Amino acid sequence: MNKKITKLAGAVVFLILINIGLFSLAAIKLTSFWISWIFIHIAFLMFAGILIFSAPEQRKLKFAYSETAVAAYYFIIELIAGYVLLTYFVFIPVISFVIQTVILAVFLIAFFMLKGMNRDIDRKEDAAKADLRQFQAILEFMKDVQSQVDYSAPYKKTIQHAYDAISGSQVKSSPAVYEMEKNIWDLIGQLKKEVAAENEERINALCRDIENQTAERNRRLRMER
Repeated sequence: MNKKITKLAGAVVFLILINIGLFSLAAIKLTSFWISWIFIHIAFLMFAGILIFSAPEQRKLKFAYSETAVAAYYFIIELIAGYVLLTYFVFIPVISFVIQTVILAVFLIAFFMLKGMNRDIDRKEDAAKADLRQFQAILEFMKDVQSQVDYSAPYKKTIQHAYDAISGSQVKSSPAVYEMEKNIWDLIGQLKKEVAAENEERINALCRDIENQTAERNRRLRMER
C-alpha cells in the first residue's frame, strides 16, 4: 500500500510538471492545444494506472514487451508527438487529432494482443503446475505403498523397481498421457490392496503392468518433443 501511495504521489507531481510544460509552450490555447493536452493525459493516465494498480508482472516475456513497458512506450511517443503537433501543426487541429488517434489505436491493439499472450502464458503455466501436482501425487502414492512393504518380503525388490520406474520418469505431462497416468494410479491402488493381502503373484503382475505403463508413458512424451 505504501508503495502505491508513493507511486501515486510521484505520478501527481509528474503530471503537474507536464502541465506546466504544456501551458508554457502555448501562449494562445487553440483547438490543437486542447487535442494534444487530452491525448497526452490519456497516455499518462493509462501508463500510471497500469504501473500503480496492476499486479506485478511475473511473465516469461522480456520486460521490453511487458504491459507496463508498452504503456510507457505509448506515453513517451504520445508526449513527443503532442509536442511536435503543438509546435508545427498548431493551426491544423484535424491532423493533430488523426495522428494522435492512430497512435492511441496502435497502442490499444498492441496492449490487448500482449494481454492475450500473457493470458496464454498463464494458462500454460497453470496446466504445467497441474501436471506436476498430478505426477507428484502418483509418485507419493507409490511411495506410500512401498513404505508398507516389510523389508524381508520376497516382492520388496519388485516393488522397488516399479517405484524407480515412476520416480525416474519425466515429470512434465501431456494430455496424450492423461489416460495412461490414470491407469497407473489405478494399478497402484490395486497394488496397495494386494500388498495388504500379501498376494505375491498379483503383486509381481501389477508391478510389471506399472513398469510397462510408465515406460509407454515416457515413450509417448519423448515423441512429443
